[in-house]
Amino acid sequence: MIKDKELLRLKKQVEDQKKKFGITNPKTGKDHPKFSYRFDARTRRLILQYRIPALTSSKGVTKIRSQRKSKYISQINDKNWKKYFKDNTSILKDHANDVLKEIEDATLSHDNYVDDYDFGWWKQNFLDRKVGKTKSIKTLSAHTIKQNTNHMNQYYDWCINTHPESKEMGEHIDNGMEWFEEFYQEKLTSGSWNGTTCHTSYRNIRGFYNYVAERSKNKFPYDLLKRLNLKQPKTTRQPVNSVELDKILDFIHTNKDDVFWGKFILMLRLQLKTGMRVGELVDIRNRNIDESVKCIWISGKTGRRKLNFNAPDDEIIWNDILEKKGKGLFLFYRTKIVFYPKQQHKLEVDIDLDKPTTDSYYLQRFRQMRTLLGLRGKGVITSHSLRRYFITRFVKDTKNRDLVRQIVGHSTTRMTDYYMGDMIDEDTKTTISIGV
Repeated sequence: MIKDKELLRLKKQVEDQKKKFGITNPKTGKDHPKFSYRFDARTRRLILQYRIPALTSSKGVTKIRSQRKSKYISQINDKNWKKYFKDNTSILKDHANDVLKEIEDATLSHDNYVDDYDFGWWKQNFLDRKVGKTKSIKTLSAHTIKQNTNHMNQYYDWCINTHPESKEMGEHIDNGMEWFEEFYQEKLTSGSWNGTTCHTSYRNIRGFYNYVAERSKNKFPYDLLKRLNLKQPKTTRQPVNSVELDKILDFIHTNKDDVFWGKFILMLRLQLKTGMRVGELVDIRNRNIDESVKCIWISGKTGRRKLNFNAPDDEIIWNDILEKKGKGLFLFYRTKIVFYPKQQHKLEVDIDLDKPTTDSYYLQRFRQMRTLLGLRGKGVITSHSLRRYFITRFVKDTKNRDLVRQIVGHSTTRMTDYYMGDMIDEDTKTTISIGV
């Protein structure tokens, strides 16, 4: 077995500094809080490892167990670690404080989750689940879990702060509908949310209450929020029209080799060509690009799906994808643009090959392009308009709604129809023959 000499040196330095800074339990002499380091086997970046108390439920009994956690310290590797663990400026003290705070926050949080009478207990169990069901049982996507977590935590915090009695789950039977109505109206009137976000939150909180009803031993009512019947707001977003599409295509042709726009333009072309969601676009992993059959496997809300690039007119973009493909985890990894004013020169610099470009990067570049080209404004033409354009165009070309549903990752053709928009144009036959 080959020993990692740099890791051994780091561990020796850490042990010495823990004693020097007093990062030990005085009674046992052991680490307090307990944490350690290792180097990633592939990238050689530093990883901080530790454990925090986590809530688990087994056969209706709540237990606190230790959960392993790790954090990727991307700026530190096996070549430069010494300058970060140097004397009194050592990053070790910051890591010790961060781990200790996370342990304390988790412990304090779980103190409120005693049993199935507690709102917090039910919230945690709802967020810990990995499988859900609507019409069928299925594994929850990362997007669904993230959305559940966001909306449930906001609602939980608001309830506890505004209505302290909400800690008792039974109080929600009589008050839950009024509380949620007050919650979303407060968000809407403050300008924090729009109608679409209110409806998204409604779906998530309604799902939570139904989860409680299905598992509660105390006859919690099913569909507690049914009487609210919060309708999906009418969207103002529209697909790009033919004039706007021409402007975008001209923009792509003119700027595809520009350092500032280059990465965004390849992402833009991919979204136009396949109709994928922005979250799916930024999350494309290099290992899911199959060069042998010219396809990309996409992980989306409805599971894994395949997008083929084997048609003759796919060759240009496929070659650009392969040229972009690197050794990191993601096709579109994190970079930044550095500008040198004296030389009037721009350079794209790698930040992290193993972290995806953020949604906000793509959305910001899209807004800049929209302003530059004079496209219809906010709320009408967004990055999602390209997805709408793809769906509308593909249905017109193929007349196959179910195929389009599978390509774009919709669970039902009803959702596909919702995206279609106005299908009537100057060539559409809108009459039938009646013989006279």
